[in-house]
Amino acid sequence: MMKMIKIAALVLAGVAPVAASAQDADVKFWLKADPKNIQGCISADPSFTREHTFLMVNGQAEIKSAGGINVKLKQRANGIYTGDFDLGRMNLNIVANIASQPKMLTVTTQNLGCKWAAVRE
Repeated sequence: MMKMIKIAALVLAGVAPVAASAQDADVKFWLKADPKNIQGCISADPSFTREHTFLMVNGQAEIKSAGGINVKLKQRANGIYTGDFDLGRMNLNIVANIASQPKMLTVTTQNLGCKWAAVRE
């Protein structure tokens, strides 16, 4: 009986790292501006209309982009992560939904009504 418990413990110890790493993610998105964006939003397009990467490493989620938007995200629901970022006078709200099919990323401003969105198929 003790031998079976030791074997079970070894099996579980080997599975734990695999389960933890299965949660890691690297999802690429290309944001596109909402056609209804006002002129003030359009001037910010170069920061948004490029590749953004959702990363999940060791339980920590973040968005990274070549445009300088690097934000740590907090989990709000199963597979839904949010974060805030200030870009000059724009206060941005970022939502990554990696539980949905297709996966989605949205960036909205709190004060101007600007919106950028991406769907990962």
